[in-house]
Amino acid sequence: MNIAERLSPPAYIAIIGAAIVIVLAGLQAASAIVSPLLVAVFFAMITAPIMTWLTRRGVPRVIAAGTVVMGLIGILAGMIAFLGVALTGFVRSLPQYQARLEEQLVITQSILSEYGITPGGIQIGDYIDQGLIVQQVAGIARGVGSIAVEIFVILVGIGFLLLEAPRIAAVVRRHLGAESPPYRHLMESGRLLIEYVVVRTKVNLVTGTGTALFLAVLGVDFALLWGFVAFVLSFVPYIGLVVAAIPPTLLALIEFGPAGAVAVIAAIAIIDAAAENLILPRMAGRDLNLSPFVVLFSVVFWGIIFGVVGVLLAIPLTIAVKLFLESWDDTRWIGELMGAGEE
Repeated sequence: MNIAERLSPPAYIAIIGAAIVIVLAGLQAASAIVSPLLVAVFFAMITAPIMTWLTRRGVPRVIAAGTVVMGLIGILAGMIAFLGVALTGFVRSLPQYQARLEEQLVITQSILSEYGITPGGIQIGDYIDQGLIVQQVAGIARGVGSIAVEIFVILVGIGFLLLEAPRIAAVVRRHLGAESPPYRHLMESGRLLIEYVVVRTKVNLVTGTGTALFLAVLGVDFALLWGFVAFVLSFVPYIGLVVAAIPPTLLALIEFGPAGAVAVIAAIAIIDAAAENLILPRMAGRDLNLSPFVVLFSVVFWGIIFGVVGVLLAIPLTIAVKLFLESWDDTRWIGELMGAGEE
């Protein structure tokens, strides 16, 4: 009789729960080290199909990995340059937007006064501290040095992960056995997780591109910037796109009035609904779906553990936990509860 059989169910559950709490506390304490590793694993998953495509065409693994990493560096440099130009233009335009918003308020106050409503004079300058905004942007710029070090570590990690993936798989296969259920399930879980990461990125690209195109057609300033923000924040389910919609909605309100703001909200909602309910189900398998409650809870949970990285990678991390739980008979029911399967 093993230890688990000798313990009462409450004691066994308490021990398992305590072990989980200890592990999570350790991960939170080591988040500064673990977070870059998670980001490296995430991007290694995204770029793994490219690495496979190159090696199948005879490109040596070292050159293929270097090509993938250099491609990521090029994309990152382009994004940094784009964000730098866009944010600089946005900060310089703040006084202009403040003046337009004050004009909108004057018009609104005159309309309300016609109906006997006399609100006090509101000056936007009393609520918008441009100096504070500039200070925040400058603070972000000062933090670029430390961010650059983390990015360098992540890029090196991606390169090593791409190079070491076949060796790691061979070691695991040799020790577990190529035909053993644990090895087959591990390989299948890895494939499903990579599938989700790639599919999620494609769906977010559709959301970001659709948002940018609509805003550009409507004439909202910095449409490409808001489309990029929508692409990134769409990795955070439910909450991300709502946050991404706030800046373009405010700009549409300033530039075109309430009708413009309503149009932006409606368009982004339609684009998101189409991407999440039409495109994502067609591209992602049923095994990758999570219940809405689990999705929302995972964002909060992993955000507490790993901060911003946890929020952005909440769904891949939760899917990994779900697939892990489904690997064992005793915990398979927990994994099934996490899914969004049919009743």
